[in-house]
Amino acid sequence: MAVSWCPWRLRKEGSCYAQGASDACCVVRFRSQRPGDRALHVLLMINADGGLVPPAVLLGGSMTTGVLTAPGPAGDRFIGNLGDFSASPLEFLTECVRTYGDVVMLGSHNVLLAHPDDIERVLVDRDSAFVKTTNKTLLHTRKQGFPGAMMNSDGEDWHAKRRRLSPAFTRRMVDAAALVAREEADRAFASWRGGQTVEPDHDLSVLTLRTITRLMFGDAIGQADIDTIGRLVAVIMDFSEQQIMLPQWFPTPRGLRLRRSLREIDELLTRIMRTAPADSPVLEVLRGSGLSDSDVQDELATLLLAGFETSKNAITWACHLLAGHPDVADRVAADPSYADRVVREVLRLYPTTWITSREAARDVEFQGHHVPAGTTVTVCQWVTHRDERWFAGAAEFRPDRWEDGLAARGAYFPFGLGPRACIGGAVATTEIVVAVSEICRRFRLHAAGDVTVRPALALQARGARFRLEARG
Repeated sequence: MAVSWCPWRLRKEGSCYAQGASDACCVVRFRSQRPGDRALHVLLMINADGGLVPPAVLLGGSMTTGVLTAPGPAGDRFIGNLGDFSASPLEFLTECVRTYGDVVMLGSHNVLLAHPDDIERVLVDRDSAFVKTTNKTLLHTRKQGFPGAMMNSDGEDWHAKRRRLSPAFTRRMVDAAALVAREEADRAFASWRGGQTVEPDHDLSVLTLRTITRLMFGDAIGQADIDTIGRLVAVIMDFSEQQIMLPQWFPTPRGLRLRRSLREIDELLTRIMRTAPADSPVLEVLRGSGLSDSDVQDELATLLLAGFETSKNAITWACHLLAGHPDVADRVAADPSYADRVVREVLRLYPTTWITSREAARDVEFQGHHVPAGTTVTVCQWVTHRDERWFAGAAEFRPDRWEDGLAARGAYFPFGLGPRACIGGAVATTEIVVAVSEICRRFRLHAAGDVTVRPALALQARGARFRLEARG
């Protein structure tokens, strides 16, 4: 194949999509030597730190015509759908389904599925037709990440690790989560006062991080270590949201910070593993699992990453929705058990995971459309959760829709579905329910600013601020 490079400063000109004035980019053009084949254009964007900005999977053109038969947006000649996706991914994917149906071709090797039956088939059915998408992010390399963790494994290796870790996430763990979360909510909200305006991000970060660290390591871990973990997790999350894998020798400031943080978290977890009590809930299981110390550290690190950020965001979105629906908040204050329905509805509108992908291991069909092996199969919780076909008044906050606790199979999956669903989903839900009930018991919330959705690794509530009214 012939390759041509076309560098320029990044501007909103012609087919170039601007990420920022200090960014630069190039288009890599792959041209097949076979007559009749179309060229594939891939946009690479370099940010101010010298790192690669993720070029979404939505690239225009196909290496061979007719590979995917599903309809989809044509996109720009050079960058395909990257501009539209980068600007507004949630709106773009929603409009794709509205315009093209439940099977949408996005670029040359990606298909978006929106129907619950197809989602169930991809995430739940155990016919080995779909495998975990190959992810080459820096967090998944041995020297720079956590390759021994279950979530970064596949095949029999994943099955073995899931079996070993599952005993930690039993009813006992859920009950422990309720107790610890209530204690940490008391601590976090002790400084909140009626008439005060709060930006909850910091306090909720402390609440969720202290809860997950206590569940994993018991009460032996001190506040200084918790603060260190919070700082290191923030660096890792910042990197994983903004870059894709670069060579290990590539000296970007963000990459150097990441590598330092990964070394620190390895050293910290090594020390905690030596000093934590034998009955620490998660460590007790991992220590008896037969895993190496390195793999145990990787499991602990990924559980910290997954358990901290998702719960914090969900509680923030709950505050946002309750501020706009004071009658619902009053009902939770009067009946804490109603928080279960509230949290189900919060996770429908703002799921902890908003997009999930698998790779087709062999040729398959969806609704008559051919999908070849190697295609990335994407499902979007945001799109399906807000589809009027599966949820009446889908854009509205209606906790009572969960009175019977049921949804159409494949239509509701905030923590994923099937064997690879989040292993800590029940624990996280319990933590969120406790926090929501404790907030409503103490305060009425009034919005004090505009909130926008930022779809990063999780759906972040940017600008969330609330004025507190103490309950009598």
